[in-house]
Amino acid sequence: APMTDPVRIPRDIQDLDMRIAANGDWFYQGSKISRPKLVKLFSTVLRLEDDGRYFLQTPVERGEVVVEKTPFIAILMTVEGAGKDSSLTFETNVGDRVTADAEHPLTFSLEAGSDEPFPVVEVRHGLLARLNRPVFYQLVDLAEEDPDTGELVVWSAGTAFSLAGLNP
Repeated sequence: APMTDPVRIPRDIQDLDMRIAANGDWFYQGSKISRPKLVKLFSTVLRLEDDGRYFLQTPVERGEVVVEKTPFIAILMTVEGAGKDSSLTFETNVGDRVTADAEHPLTFSLEAGSDEPFPVVEVRHGLLARLNRPVFYQLVDLAEEDPDTGELVVWSAGTAFSLAGLNP
C-alpha cells in the first residue's frame, strides 16, 4: 500500500487577539497593523469555517480573527461592456481582484437591525467584500429593470444580480 502523509491538524493559537474592523482596518492586540504588505499576507491565509468563525490558518497553526462586518472592502469597480454584456470587476482593500459572476455573486441586503444597504461580493470560499459607498453608488447607477421580473438588476459575466434585497 502507498504511504500516505498523516493529516496535519493545525494547532489552535489561543487568544490571537486579531480583529478586522468594520472599516477594513486590521488590528493585532489592539494596535492597527499599518503595513499593507502584512495585511495582504494575512488576508491570503484567512479562512471562513462552516460555523461562521474566521481563522488565520497556515498548515501548522490557526488563530481566530474577529470580523466586525466583512473581512474585505471593495474599494474600486471597473466596468467593461454594457447591459447584459457587462463585466464588473472589483478590487479590494487588500489587493484582490474579482469579477462578479455565478461563483462570485453580488448580494444586496439590508444590514441587520438597520436600513443601511449591505452590498457584498464573494471574493473566495465564502469570504466577502463589502462595497464601499462610492462603489455602491457607481453600481446602483448601472441598475436597470429586468423586463421579465420588473426587479432592478445589474449584470456581470452573464449573470443578473437583483437589488430587490435593498427594499425593507
